[in-house]
Amino acid sequence: MKILLIKQTSLGDVLHMTPVIRALKKWKPEASIDIVTDKRALGILENNPYINKLYVLDIYKYEKEIFKSPSKFISTVKEFFSHIKEVRKKKYDIAIDLQGLERSVIFLYLCKAKKKYAKGKWAFVKSNYYVDINAIVGLISFLKFFDCPDDGTDLDYFLPETIDEDFKNKIDKIKEIKNFEIEKNYIVLSPFSRWETKDLSINKTREIISEIKKLKDIQIIVSATADYNKECGEIVKGFDNVLNASGIFTLSELAYLIKNSSGMITVDSFPMHTGCAFKKNLIAIFGPTSEIRVGPIAENSEVFRADNIECAKCYKRKNCPSNHICIENIDAKLLAKRFIDKIENNINDIN
Repeated sequence: MKILLIKQTSLGDVLHMTPVIRALKKWKPEASIDIVTDKRALGILENNPYINKLYVLDIYKYEKEIFKSPSKFISTVKEFFSHIKEVRKKKYDIAIDLQGLERSVIFLYLCKAKKKYAKGKWAFVKSNYYVDINAIVGLISFLKFFDCPDDGTDLDYFLPETIDEDFKNKIDKIKEIKNFEIEKNYIVLSPFSRWETKDLSINKTREIISEIKKLKDIQIIVSATADYNKECGEIVKGFDNVLNASGIFTLSELAYLIKNSSGMITVDSFPMHTGCAFKKNLIAIFGPTSEIRVGPIAENSEVFRADNIECAKCYKRKNCPSNHICIENIDAKLLAKRFIDKIENNINDIN
């Protein structure tokens, strides 16, 4: 059996697809499972043993360049359709668009498959439309169309066999330019995302760190993309044993950092989903988005919100008209206590 899955972006959404991949492979061990995805998701999928082939696109490049000039339009469209041409070389038994966007469903329409399914409402294919359920559960619901048993909601994040050595080498290189010593016990703090309305402010992040430090002497590693290096520098300034890891790690290295941590505090972002994949002690701070749709459902995870915010779950990506109160009103003291209790209780359970 040949199966095609289409899930291009974003990183968290791609990771959400992994229970579907696992279930399909357990259902049909001989199946060849191919994936259409974005190059930024390679670190999530390239080590997955259930996958046969990855068709790798550069979605953000296409979106950025397509309307720059007539020549860019032509070259971008040509490159985009070259991927569709590659997909069409193979005949599939089942093809599923797990994205549900125009740029993904075009692969579904044009691929060669006996049975086609799509997220959302689309003509000429079997559609799967759902709202206000967890994203992982929604993707798993596709399996019912062809009587494939689901295998639960656990996320799969397979790391390279060389990750121990790779991570050690990365840390050694960092030490050549700055003081960066990772201790045995540490926590990861991820205050930023791709939505400004989901982000913690510098002051709120520092407040959370201060409250944690009052309760437990533990190393804190602040993680973010390189775009937030300046902000992370401000966050760690003046604190003892708080490291700025912005822009340092690849996806696999970040996953390794999270996997080996004592736990993490994070906003609604890709690191949250990574923490869930490894079932870490995790508290996810939610404001403008809904935990019903994208909240953590893994073991050891929970959601933390500010109380009595009428405009919460507004889904505004930027330009908050309410001064970001769903995030700024987070009770840092209560958050820190709940998180440290979670870590301590886990240690006691192990012992």
